[in-house]
Amino acid sequence: MTRAVLFDLDGVLVDTYEVWFFLLNDVAARLGYPAVDREAYRGAWGQGIEVDVAKFYPRHTVPEIRDHYAANYGDHLGRLKVMEGAHEALDAIRLPKAVITNSPTLLAQRALETGRLSRHFDTVVGSDQVPRSKPAPDMVLEACRRLGVGPAEALVVGDSRFDEGAAQAAGARFTWFRSFAELRVE
Repeated sequence: MTRAVLFDLDGVLVDTYEVWFFLLNDVAARLGYPAVDREAYRGAWGQGIEVDVAKFYPRHTVPEIRDHYAANYGDHLGRLKVMEGAHEALDAIRLPKAVITNSPTLLAQRALETGRLSRHFDTVVGSDQVPRSKPAPDMVLEACRRLGVGPAEALVVGDSRFDEGAAQAAGARFTWFRSFAELRVE
């Protein structure tokens, strides 16, 4: 029985693909790195700041890049799009809900606020609040702890193998997100 629903952010609740593409390039330019091309970006999409640092900013640390992202993220939020049907579907789900994202928490909260989605969620667990990003189970376990449910009672809704891996590693159920019109919470 599902007692809580955990949502990935990017690609499920909001489309921030372009937000992050322009942010990565903005930070690269500020720090003297080459531009991030679309193919390289596509390969790193959704994997967390650790991968960004290794691929695009090797002379910098994760905390340094996290700070640059935080300082410049708002400049690109005009490109954010809320996924069609999100508000209606979230209103209809009468269970505790959390966001679990490989984005830092403050950036995730800004995206949720920009999309006017914050009111739907009891908690947000970002990459900076747990030891390991998805596909590790840390975010799922932390969100379940905050919501007072066991992982087996949670449904993770995601759009990547990282989301699926985190759910499986934590012992939670997983469903692939295609659209809110197709989402079934049982």
